[in-house]
Amino acid sequence: MNLTRLLAAIVMLLAAPAHAAIQQAFLVQNSGWVEPFYLDPASQLKPLVAAVAQAAAESDDTVHVLAFSQGTVGNVSPRVLGTSRGAASVAQLLAPLTLARKTTAPGAALADTDFQEAVTKTITGSFKAAPGIVWIFTNNKNSPGNDPATAARNRDFYRLLHLEPSITKTVVFPLKMPVQGKLYAAKGLMVYALAYGQPAADALTRILANDRLQKVLTRPPLRLKPVDQDALRIVPERLLDAPNMRASLGSDGRTLVLDVDAAALAPTVHLKASLQNLFYPYVIALADVGATLAAGKHSVPVQVAPAAIANLAPGARQAVDVQFHLPVEQVPSPWSSQAIAAMGKQVLLPMRVTLGLERQKLTLPDSFNADMQALFPGDPISEVLLPPESVNSSRAVVPLLVRVQYPLLPVLVIMGSVLALLGGGAAFAVLATRSKRYAVQVDGALRHVVIKPYQTTEVRDLDGNVVGTLRRGLGKPVVARVADGHSLRLA
Repeated sequence: MNLTRLLAAIVMLLAAPAHAAIQQAFLVQNSGWVEPFYLDPASQLKPLVAAVAQAAAESDDTVHVLAFSQGTVGNVSPRVLGTSRGAASVAQLLAPLTLARKTTAPGAALADTDFQEAVTKTITGSFKAAPGIVWIFTNNKNSPGNDPATAARNRDFYRLLHLEPSITKTVVFPLKMPVQGKLYAAKGLMVYALAYGQPAADALTRILANDRLQKVLTRPPLRLKPVDQDALRIVPERLLDAPNMRASLGSDGRTLVLDVDAAALAPTVHLKASLQNLFYPYVIALADVGATLAAGKHSVPVQVAPAAIANLAPGARQAVDVQFHLPVEQVPSPWSSQAIAAMGKQVLLPMRVTLGLERQKLTLPDSFNADMQALFPGDPISEVLLPPESVNSSRAVVPLLVRVQYPLLPVLVIMGSVLALLGGGAAFAVLATRSKRYAVQVDGALRHVVIKPYQTTEVRDLDGNVVGTLRRGLGKPVVARVADGHSLRLA
């Protein structure tokens, strides 16, 4: 790794928050609706839960494993199977789990399902109302009180996820998992991840970016909440009219990096780029685009053309022109102490671009609706995935790192000046201490006097009488005083 990449990596590492332990709960449905997931020998439900827990939880996270159905007098839900540090024991805790029944009486009916009860009691019970991540493994059949209108009950649950402010982030993984039981069959399994509190949302964002989880849940998650953040990203392609500047993406795939030559700094950046839709699974049917650049306390507008996007599919890109003015007052002069300290290398200036979408309209692709209906027939997931009408704008913050390459010339000039000054000082010191012999006429007789620079000395005759004084600077001495009756001059 070259030095510039190393410096950028250090900056990103320092900017990234350190891992903080978070509690996580893994809720596994065991009501009658999931009967085929327990009776089919090919079912991968329990191995999947264990694999997700291993991928999501760090060794210092508190992990709660719970089974949920619907609580009754004879059935506790959610039921805590175990709590541990880390996820090493999850598979062992799940191994004896079977279907729940409404009572303990022999032959009692299989238990119903209540999603809201499971989430609420986990937060108030296991979490003790502290931040945490709730993972739910379900076939998406929400049937409290054996209500056959599971679609309507799911709508109630989705409203909770959309509108409850304490649920700060929610993503969903629809998985294909065909299973056959004695009573029911199923084609898909749903995995929800709910963040309770902002620290949990930050932790969930980190977990979703983890390669370990992506190896278990290979498809990108559907985003239920928030849908007003991180909607787009700028993908640089080339810079126009800037031969001394280069644009690229940082190693995180988000940071826009500008390499600038300080000796030929152009205040205007004209960038050919593309906007990429990160709103999976949504199509941005229509939206107006605006942006600003922030550097320190300064904020400047960013021009994006075209200023509107339409029918941009998830993951797709649209070509745009981006122009903005670098706040040159934020860029240190090549003669500044910061640049001199860089010794001809680079100075890193972190900034940020905020992209905003206004009057946005989101839709779901027809292919997505068809896929969801195939996995969960009759479920309104496609309908309720659309955000509330109040969410008609969104924003995305794009880190911008300006790497200013400074020339060695100022350093060499300053070093040369310092050396010249030191040399001059040394020469002056030598001259200031060197004595010199001068011939003088004392009352007509030739004499010799030795005198140092900036020194005054008395001159005497052969009898020892003071004839006068000589005073010297850096050059020849001069007669400063002559006694009465005597003569004194330089020979």
